[in-house]
Amino acid sequence: MSQASASDLHTAARRRAVGVMMLVAASILWSVSGVAVKTLKLPPIAFTLYRSIGAAIAMGAIAPFMPGRRPAGRWMAFSAVLYTAVVFLLITAMTVSTAAIGILLQYTAPVWCALLAWLFQRRRIGGRTMLAMGIAIVGITIMIAGQKTGSGWIGPLCGLLSGVAFGGLILVLGKVDQSSGDKANPALIVFYNNLGAIAVLLPLAWGMHTIVIAPGKMAVVAGIGVVQLAVPYVLFQLSLRRVHAVDASLLTLLEPVLNPVWVALATAERPDTATLVGGAAILVSLVLEATKKNEPVSSP
Repeated sequence: MSQASASDLHTAARRRAVGVMMLVAASILWSVSGVAVKTLKLPPIAFTLYRSIGAAIAMGAIAPFMPGRRPAGRWMAFSAVLYTAVVFLLITAMTVSTAAIGILLQYTAPVWCALLAWLFQRRRIGGRTMLAMGIAIVGITIMIAGQKTGSGWIGPLCGLLSGVAFGGLILVLGKVDQSSGDKANPALIVFYNNLGAIAVLLPLAWGMHTIVIAPGKMAVVAGIGVVQLAVPYVLFQLSLRRVHAVDASLLTLLEPVLNPVWVALATAERPDTATLVGGAAILVSLVLEATKKNEPVSSP
């Protein structure tokens, strides 16, 4: 192996390691959503709306200080639609059902991401990623099968649809970066996504008379939007420059493991045996994915 090749491999390994750390940090921050939903007990539209307002304000403030081009219009619009679906459907699922049902069904996203990548990008899925995905699916299946849903199919259906939208969003975020001609400003991407969510949800909240909530809760939800939504999505967008989209969707499986744990610590909702067994399987898939052979991610 030439010295140049060894240097390239070392650089690729370092880039992927940074990407993995970003994804882990994003997953931890995302995972506190269940606690916020269960303790604040707000209508899903109001919670999602004010959380997006907080995220949009924060990202609008820091976007001028971050490098990168303005995101391209067509893919950015598509991203905003998918993003709105992801966040609203997830909050709805966790509100009307258990936090575990909502977050775990959202994490069918790796399956949808892989299928969409194969269908639209003709991307081959490596053997180790297939194994990690299979173990993750088994873990998610065990966790879902052991849950009790007292509110019919609304919660599970919203969770599943959120997973489909999340799988598509992972791929579209990569396109947003590439179609800008150069790397897009990640803060602007998060800003526009949340602005799109506000544009969709504001008239819905107004029409359903759920727009008025206690000022204290409004401030808390807006703050959650900064810490739990804006910051991790910036980290996630930056990670996609270092880690492949399908790989990223698997690495963020740490979120559905932690989400029910935080809820159990903060409320009377406890993870059952199925959650613990399935969570262990998901952790195995995370280790497999994070320690696989490094593959460089092509720059846009």
